[in-house]
Amino acid sequence: MQKPTHYTYSQSCWIVFYPYAIITALWIPLTLFVEQYIKNVLMVTFVVDLIATSIVFIQSYRYNNTSIYDFYWQIPGFYLIIYWVFRTPYQPNIWVIIVPFAYFIRHNYNFLSFWPGLTYEDFRYPVFRKKLNNEFIYWVFSYLGLHVGPTLMVYFGLYPTYYALFDSDQDYNPFVFYFGVIFAFSALTIETIADLQLFPWRSRKTEEFIDEGLWKYSRHPNYFGECMFWWGLYIMTLSFGFEYWFTIIGAVIMQSLFLFYSIPEMEKHILRKRPKYYIQQKRVSAFIPWFRNENIK
Repeated sequence: MQKPTHYTYSQSCWIVFYPYAIITALWIPLTLFVEQYIKNVLMVTFVVDLIATSIVFIQSYRYNNTSIYDFYWQIPGFYLIIYWVFRTPYQPNIWVIIVPFAYFIRHNYNFLSFWPGLTYEDFRYPVFRKKLNNEFIYWVFSYLGLHVGPTLMVYFGLYPTYYALFDSDQDYNPFVFYFGVIFAFSALTIETIADLQLFPWRSRKTEEFIDEGLWKYSRHPNYFGECMFWWGLYIMTLSFGFEYWFTIIGAVIMQSLFLFYSIPEMEKHILRKRPKYYIQQKRVSAFIPWFRNENIK
């Protein structure tokens, strides 16, 4: 593990994207290799996904920055879906592919828009390191909780897409399907607008907090849009039959992540930086956009 040091932006790009270049080069041959021993398509992608995650973890450990993994949230979905498309015996509905691809492209663009290089590490990771107070334990936790954990969340989030691709021969309810498509794209629109409105505030050294646009009606409209998206994928798959109700696990996992972890932790973080944020907590909905309580000053 290298000691923390300053890297230029170009050096940071090389360090971060290097493992992803390896993953891209190895994904097909690795998948073909795993297929020799495992015949279930879902399990093949599961194993390859975990191996790819481990490759990224090695780089995270080597450069002592868990946020090197942050890109992975929006990378493997491309490979999973492309593989599923080539393995399905049916001609899939094109929207089953376009919708998640739009999500991953949006997230890559958004992350790269504010990413300053390896000077950045998610504020939660140093907190975990301090609490655990042991480098070995921290990196075990980082691998299982901050690398493998999120990989599994995205994997299960795409669970509905797998069944939509592999059961495309079935009749589907077009009203439910296209409602899901519109729902998912509406979620991406909300998330994009919220992120664009938040972007100028990221670097402000002030105790003021954003209170404009969508942020006037929800303290976390970007998270609201994020969760909406995964429900959109689930709705699309339900159009192929209610027997796929169990794929709800993906949306439930994502919803639980944001409601019970991401939002509470972000609220604590904001309060440490902006003590008057408690006023916003009293007058603005935490998650679902809703009417403000203007009586709170």
